[in-house]
Amino acid sequence: MFRILVGIDTDERRASAQASTIASLPAADEEITAVLCHVFQDNPEGASVQQLESVRQAAESLDERGIDYEYYETSGEPASELIRMAEEQDFDMICLSGRQQTPTGKVIFGSVTQAVILGTDTPVVTVSPEQ
Repeated sequence: MFRILVGIDTDERRASAQASTIASLPAADEEITAVLCHVFQDNPEGASVQQLESVRQAAESLDERGIDYEYYETSGEPASELIRMAEEQDFDMICLSGRQQTPTGKVIFGSVTQAVILGTDTPVVTVSPEQ
């Protein structure tokens, strides 16, 4: 079994692109379990990962293709939480979909995708949102 940590934010287009990428992998419907993960930074309403439209959309897409998935949620800084989870649970791969940022934007605000790539030995696949 191949386990993929899917770091999903609130953007539905990026979540859809991530699900499509996972579905395109060989034997995805037989060999892959995707863990749909959202890291809450601010959650005053106490929402769960299953309540996020982006996560629901990714789950529906995986359902349609017969791919197993699980949910995971945590709180904190997204990059460090994704890195921690990947290491603790021994994932085979991390799937992220980053935002388009200028080089200056990355310096000022940071990049979750960049921080995860640089902070883990786990292979990371990045996908662009579907047009």
